[in-house]
Amino acid sequence: MEKGEVNKMEIDFQDKDIISITDFTKEEILYLCQQAQRMYDLEKNGKRYDSSHQLTNRALASMFYEPSTRTRTSFNTAIRELGGQRDGFVGTEGTSVTKKETIRDTIKMMEANHFDVIAMRHPLDGSLQWAADVADIPVINGGDGTNEHPTQALLDIFTLYMYNDGRLNGLNMGLGGDLAYGRTIRSLSLALSHFDDITIRWSADDFLAMPTDLTSLLESRGINVIREQTVKDVMRQSEFYYMTRPQLERMEGVTQEDVIRFMGDARIDLSKVDGLDVKVMHPLPVNSEIAEIDYRVFFSSVQGFFPQAENGVLMRKALLYEMLKYEGYTTFSGSLSSALEHGNNRLQRTGKERVNGVLYIDKISDGVVIDHLVEGVGKQIADELGLEKRRYDSVIASLSEHQKTFLKTNLPELTNRELKRIALMSPEATINIIREGEVSEKFVYLLCQNDNCVTRVVNEDIPLKFYDDGTMRCRYCRQPYEIQTPKVSEQELATFRGSLPKSIEPIHQH
Repeated sequence: MEKGEVNKMEIDFQDKDIISITDFTKEEILYLCQQAQRMYDLEKNGKRYDSSHQLTNRALASMFYEPSTRTRTSFNTAIRELGGQRDGFVGTEGTSVTKKETIRDTIKMMEANHFDVIAMRHPLDGSLQWAADVADIPVINGGDGTNEHPTQALLDIFTLYMYNDGRLNGLNMGLGGDLAYGRTIRSLSLALSHFDDITIRWSADDFLAMPTDLTSLLESRGINVIREQTVKDVMRQSEFYYMTRPQLERMEGVTQEDVIRFMGDARIDLSKVDGLDVKVMHPLPVNSEIAEIDYRVFFSSVQGFFPQAENGVLMRKALLYEMLKYEGYTTFSGSLSSALEHGNNRLQRTGKERVNGVLYIDKISDGVVIDHLVEGVGKQIADELGLEKRRYDSVIASLSEHQKTFLKTNLPELTNRELKRIALMSPEATINIIREGEVSEKFVYLLCQNDNCVTRVVNEDIPLKFYDDGTMRCRYCRQPYEIQTPKVSEQELATFRGSLPKSIEPIHQH
């Protein structure tokens, strides 16, 4: 069994941000399972309050921009049963978020109010990595958009650990429901990739299918991923079946009737589990109208999701204790790291554009030339920059034989907000900064290609940062980035990728 494999001397969660399950080692996950089992043993032996003094004077800030029952309440229960305090918000009504306060500023206000740790949920992918970069206290990801939910993955792994007598290697896991939009599926499957000889089977309509980027990532991490024809085929070959609720709130333009049709035969009823030695799990809630799990299954011996919910309290107690058991606290600095001001997303270009031998972009003395624009957006960009209102000259031209559209203006510079707005309207345009008739800087301003990434929200003022672990990725949502424009040369791209960090490096130490 894996229980004896942990070297406790190497485990340290002091001030550790909990952003992605992939940031954990196998040993750290097993250690937390052992500590959660200790909490379980205390609870089941009538000693719930034996640990009620362990985090006295510690305080948890809950920042839940989206609804939550289990995650928020279990964090509150965990800190309360350990003797700590909690405060915060669920939903943005009644907070300064309604006054357009940024994530950055809200985080700093929580620090200013002397909290020791933040548990946060937000609808945008990558928002929790940004929160962690800003904060001087540790941040726990309670769910960021469609991206990840690492503490749900930890409690799910703990549930498997408890049902399976500590064995996590060699599991046969079935997945069902909404595999496309559910962050719990992503985090659990990535958590399983820490262990050996794991097989994941799944079956779903194409609309709800497991994303190809996730299956590729899992396979690269050693998991055998198999798509079966039917849910019954999956369940017949699985020890555990993890069902998920359709994430209607993330399916733009899709109705509940559409989802019921997509679910088809995927819903779990007694006919699917009868005679099978399988335990059904679910992160909850079950949608009572879609009924992805029939209510009669709730009374069956295969039901494992109510114990799974209590395991959330026990795992979060273990995690908070390990993070906050140390003496001392972080004093509020009242300042921001300078690393939060600038990104690394300017892909420098070196070549000069020629049309019939003429360096056409050098025909202004000082200003900006925005080249290789998407056809038809030049006027929109000029309006977005407010060039006419600000009394700057501009010329928009298209050279159809060269498939080029560009905008020239004597606007002296572009702010980061303006660059981001341009990239939203015309991705991978080339920006030329002209000084004294010469190109002083030429670059492509890269913007994360994930439409739900927090970095694409202009007014959040998040500097775009990438890293390259063999694949170029956004620092915040961790999604891959692929250059689309053919104008960037192989050498320019290689130079840029070579300048990127190889992993997500801390902005600062807590």
